[in-house]
Amino acid sequence: MSVTLRPATLGDVPAVRRIAAETWPITYAFVGEEFVAHGLATWWSEDAVATSISAITTLVAEDDGEDGREVVGMGNLDLRRDPPVIWKLYVRPRAQGTGVGRLLLEELLARAEGRPVALEHIDGNDRAAAFYRRHGFVEERREPDPPWPDRVWLIRHPGA
Repeated sequence: MSVTLRPATLGDVPAVRRIAAETWPITYAFVGEEFVAHGLATWWSEDAVATSISAITTLVAEDDGEDGREVVGMGNLDLRRDPPVIWKLYVRPRAQGTGVGRLLLEELLARAEGRPVALEHIDGNDRAAAFYRRHGFVEERREPDPPWPDRVWLIRHPGA
C-alpha cells in the first residue's frame, strides 16, 4: 500500500462522507442504528463535512485503488482549541490495520507543534481506546451523553 497524506479540499467531501458511511455502521453497531443514523446526519452531512474541511486542519490519506488514487482515511485537528482537538480519525475497512490510521495520527500530532492534543471516543469503542492508548493517550474525563454511552476524553502530552 502506497499511502500519501494531503490536506483535504472541498472536492474531497464525497470521499470523506463515504469513509463515514463505511465505518460508522460497523464501529458503532454496539450503540445501535439510531446512534449511527444520528451521527451520519449530524456530523457527516455534506454541509458539516464541508464546514469542517474549510475551518480546521483536515487531512486525507490516499492509496492506489481499482480506479486510481482513492481516499482511504481522514483525520482532522482543531487548532483553535486549547488544547487542540482531534474530532475525527477514520479509516475505510479495507485499509484498517495497514498503518493508515497511525500515519494520519502522527501527522495531526506534528501539526499541533508540541502541544498536548485531546480527543474523545464513545465508551465501548474498545478498538479506538486501544489504538489511542498505544499512541500515548490517557483518559482525562468522561462526559455523560444520554441516551448514548459516555464520551471518553483522552489527552496526549508531548513526548508520550
